[in-house]
Amino acid sequence: MGAMTAHKWKLGTVRAGKDVPWSCPPSYARQVVGGVERLVIAPGAAPVALLRELLAVLPVPLWVLYVLVTPRSEAPAGRYQSATAHTREEILALLDRFENYLACDGRHNLWLAAPPAGQLVLDRHEVIYAYGKIGEIVARLKEKEFTEVDMIRMPVPHSHHFHEELDGDEQAMLEHWEWVRSELQETDDL
Repeated sequence: MGAMTAHKWKLGTVRAGKDVPWSCPPSYARQVVGGVERLVIAPGAAPVALLRELLAVLPVPLWVLYVLVTPRSEAPAGRYQSATAHTREEILALLDRFENYLACDGRHNLWLAAPPAGQLVLDRHEVIYAYGKIGEIVARLKEKEFTEVDMIRMPVPHSHHFHEELDGDEQAMLEHWEWVRSELQETDDL
C-alpha cells in the first residue's frame, strides 16, 4: 500500500475565508436515483481501505472505469474503461498501488463494477456510491460503527485539490492496464 500523505486532501470547503479540508464522519445515507437504490457513504479518513473491504461483496469478474475529469498531463480527460475484466486480486493490487493518488487527489472517479450484481464508485467528492447488495454493505458499515443519516451533504462552495507530486501517478494509472477511452459524460464533472 502506498504511504498516505497526511497534509493532502482532495475536497475542500471555505471556512472563515480559507480553503480547508472537508470531511464528514463515517456515515451513510440511502438514496433512490432513477428507481435504483444506492448508498452514499462518507468513508472517513481511509476511503481506499473501505473500498477494499466493500469490494468483497461484489462477485468476479470485475470491470474498472477510471474517469479522469481534470487531467494534469497530456492525457485527455475521459472515461477509461478496462479493456478486459479483472480478478479481485488484480483490483486489490491496483488499489494498493494507487491508494495515495485515489485518496488524496480530486481529479478523478473510480468505478468498480460486477454487472449486474453491483458496483462501487469512489467519487472525487469524498464519498463512495454503492449499488447492488445494499443489505450486505449496510451490515458491514454497521460493524464498523458507521451512522445512518438522512443525507450526506457536500459543502457549498467546495474545491477540488490536485497535487503536483501525484501527477506521475496519473500517467502510471493510464499505463497500468489497457483502457478503452470514451468522452466524459455530462454528469462526470458534477
